[in-house]
Amino acid sequence: MRNELNFLVIIDDTQEMFQAIRYAAMRAKRANGKVVILYTFDSLDFSHWKSVENIAEQELKEEAESKIKDYESLIFSISQNRPKKYIIKGDRITCILNFLEENKFISNFILAASSSSTGPGPLISEFTGKSRDKLKVPLTIIPSNLSEEEIDNLF
Repeated sequence: MRNELNFLVIIDDTQEMFQAIRYAAMRAKRANGKVVILYTFDSLDFSHWKSVENIAEQELKEEAESKIKDYESLIFSISQNRPKKYIIKGDRITCILNFLEENKFISNFILAASSSSTGPGPLISEFTGKSRDKLKVPLTIIPSNLSEEEIDNLF
């Protein structure tokens, strides 16, 4: 029996995220797999006002769910499969590493490079630098100069 392939994409506010989503959705469609989307948000520290912290975190979670709905529709339109979706509170890098450690079903971690002259982006810098030895799944980096059509033509 063949295991289902699962392609992890991080949801954030970067332009390059769309390239990662498109690649993951096309790859999932081709492999009859699934896209897994992970959204992280920082912990809040209102230790004096725990109820305020709870309300703010609930609002952040609702905002995350709203954003995910848009991407969920895009992924479905490409792959014809609903993505698996996760929302985690905490430091982004720590959340990603913990998620990958706890979820062995992930087949591939997909990021897209930034077109910025300041570098490929913080996640790529982290996972090809300091945290590269902590990854237990292949990391695919989509070049910043690929168009939607060029990504589609890879499959």
